[in-house]
Amino acid sequence: MLRRTIALAVGLIAVAATSGIALAQKAKDTVRIGIHQPVSTIDMVFDPSPQTSMLGRMVLDHLVFFDTQKKELVPGLAESWKRIDDKTVEFKLRQGVKFHNGDDFSADDVIYTLNYILDPNTRFRFKDTSYGWFDKAEKIDDFTVRIMTKEPMAPFEARLVTSLPIFPHKYHSKLADRALFGRAPVGTGPYRALLVDSTKGVIFERNENYKHGNAGKPAAIIKRVELSSIPDEQTRLAKAMIGDLDLIYDVTPDVAENFKANPQITITNRPTNAYAYIMFDAIGRSNFNTLKDKRVRLAILHAINRAALVNALQPAEIAKLPLQQSMCHPWNIGCNQSTTTPAFDIAKAKQLLAEAGVPQGFRLTIGTWGASRPVAEAVAGQLRAIGVQVTLDAMALPAFVKKRGAGELQTFIALWDNSVGAPDVDNTAGFFYNKSDRNYNGDDELTSLYHQGLQEFDPKKRLEIYRKLFDKVNTEAYSMPLIPLAGTLIHSAELQIPPPGSSYTEGFAINLLKWN
Repeated sequence: MLRRTIALAVGLIAVAATSGIALAQKAKDTVRIGIHQPVSTIDMVFDPSPQTSMLGRMVLDHLVFFDTQKKELVPGLAESWKRIDDKTVEFKLRQGVKFHNGDDFSADDVIYTLNYILDPNTRFRFKDTSYGWFDKAEKIDDFTVRIMTKEPMAPFEARLVTSLPIFPHKYHSKLADRALFGRAPVGTGPYRALLVDSTKGVIFERNENYKHGNAGKPAAIIKRVELSSIPDEQTRLAKAMIGDLDLIYDVTPDVAENFKANPQITITNRPTNAYAYIMFDAIGRSNFNTLKDKRVRLAILHAINRAALVNALQPAEIAKLPLQQSMCHPWNIGCNQSTTTPAFDIAKAKQLLAEAGVPQGFRLTIGTWGASRPVAEAVAGQLRAIGVQVTLDAMALPAFVKKRGAGELQTFIALWDNSVGAPDVDNTAGFFYNKSDRNYNGDDELTSLYHQGLQEFDPKKRLEIYRKLFDKVNTEAYSMPLIPLAGTLIHSAELQIPPPGSSYTEGFAINLLKWN
């Protein structure tokens, strides 16, 4: 079906070339982007999904920004901050910043936003995980606030890069249903939202009053952005081919290859901090006890040829990068390890299975979802070499999350991006190794190390804590990164994509797009 669609689109391109159809909206300074799912809200509090977060950061600002090139925190709506004690940070806020509706930004907006989020009557998914560590906020003056956490929180400022988008208190407090704020969001970001509609799409217009941009979040370049929800990939591809869209993203590299012959389209591959990983039920939550033996887990990891996986499934620009050597991504603050992942070694894998008493292999069910499925299929093929017969349980994300939480997964191959591009590695450490229904290792030392890292303010000591944590994950073979995931973009040749490393999630940032 895909090949038929591509063949049809190629024909349409020929028609477009002879009929003078414009392949981009450069003259109108408008970029048209095809997105995957309908967008009904731009509110990262109520919907922290990758797509909503990507769009929300264009409209709403945080107190702290992150310079992805230098890997350092930089001022956002707060021009500076200082620690009062291990649970309190004081923020000096920017003056002269205006919301898109003309309201002035001040401390009242920060206090209001946090109080609204922490209000027991405000209900949303992941509330406790994302905001349960906040205690309260105090207004010192119109442009000074203090925010307190319940426990010492070393990565507090880093968490603010993706937590606590600031709402305009005058506008937001008067809404009849404040949960619907995301349908007509008002922020201070580089774009203002003219339309948010699940059927009509999203329209952004450049915020001409955005004066507080910096390397963490620069001002928008292109004046207007039109985002169309097109869930069907074949339709997105066809529209890109005939010039109805200027950019589509999250395309698989093999599909992108079909566009190389078109001179009016460019394929750009950007590294991201997203990767596919494998994790084992090392404690028998699923009533499958074979993987409780470390030798079996190591055997499986030795049987996986990561280099072959990345060469087969990722573009050449990504395949030539060094393979990730632990479950922390090197882009993240605090990522540290001194060990490496088990090397591809079939003989070693077979030896370990024999030592564990399963020399002929065994049957294993691997759960997976979304874009990790091709990785899981390839791994299943590789494991046949050591007698492990894999049944693939591919499902939608909600079903995967439900099974994972219920402890029903023997092994799973999934995707991770450090909580949609959060800068500090504590997100990864807490997500996988703290006590929760996501924990499949039951290792109390890892949980203890996570909490130590959370409360250690000395950067060098904190690095040492995370070295111990991620080294133990490697040596105990609890989990392993498999391959990096590129941000593969198909776009108009007239559209220039930001440089590598300017975005952690999709490989591009909307505010940095510009015309050649």
